Amino acid sequence: MNGSFRRGAFVGSLLGVSALGFAASRINPIQKRKIKRSARKAISNMKSGMNLLWR
Repeated sequence: MNGSFRRGAFVGSLLGVSALGFAASRINPIQKRKIKRSARKAISNMKSGMNLLWR
């Protein structure tokens, strides 16, 4: 079960990133800057969370 949870978390994060890329292609540059700023924080949080899962 633990392995399936890890795979699911990884696949979910990949799907989220692809959805973000699609949404980002449809917005204006000012909104993109705001999203990039918050995405950096979210990515660092996701990396630390994934590191905890992979231990």
